[in-house]
Amino acid sequence: MPRIHRLIASVAVVAGLGVAGSSLLAQNQAVRDQIGGIANAQGSDVEGGYTQLFNGKDFTGWRYGITKGKDGKEGENKAGKGYQIREGGILYSTKSDGGNLYTAKEYGDFSFRFEFKLTANANNGIGIRAPLTGDSAYQGMEIQVLDDSGSAYTKLRPEQYHGSVYDVFAAKRGSQKPVGEWNTEEIHVQGTKVKVTVNGQVITDVDLATVTDEKVLKKHPGLKNAKGHIGFLGHGAEVEFRNIRIKEL
Repeated sequence: MPRIHRLIASVAVVAGLGVAGSSLLAQNQAVRDQIGGIANAQGSDVEGGYTQLFNGKDFTGWRYGITKGKDGKEGENKAGKGYQIREGGILYSTKSDGGNLYTAKEYGDFSFRFEFKLTANANNGIGIRAPLTGDSAYQGMEIQVLDDSGSAYTKLRPEQYHGSVYDVFAAKRGSQKPVGEWNTEEIHVQGTKVKVTVNGQVITDVDLATVTDEKVLKKHPGLKNAKGHIGFLGHGAEVEFRNIRIKEL
């Protein structure tokens, strides 16, 4: 019996037992999550107009950013073993393994959807309209990925919390599920408009054209980019991503 069918059968058996309790609910949710991850990795759960960006098996269509040493030699912006892949089509970073992993293709206007799961005090980011070199938060734009409830992040500036256009526009807080649960996110970019939706709640809805402060524009030249790469920007923490898909607008 194929693996996904076995998992579906397992849910049916557990549900039929009629046993109450939080442990049973947790088991059911874990199995549903696994089924969802496998289905998404197989490309069987893609909305109309969206295509999978990550095939769940290898890094086809992806590449690491570029670093330059003092000697001028180029290397990969990669930490340790880089991003890893686990069963269920999950892309993940760890404290030691990650880096900046980008789409090989550049995108201008798009809707980018994915699911993410955090660990305590986790930190990552989504680069948009970013080049392969330099700091994507400035040379492009970074949509923050962060455990807003983390004990390490109680004194950040508003523009540093999850869903913010990093260092420029602050997101509304309170949309995340508890650490260890899967969250859904959409980053919608069209022209100068950027909207971020987490678990069905719009937390960022801004117009880049409203930034007129010359100091901010000088610090963030990437705000003017019309297109660039989309990337996962690791910051030495364990974060999982799955069901990564895009629709060009």
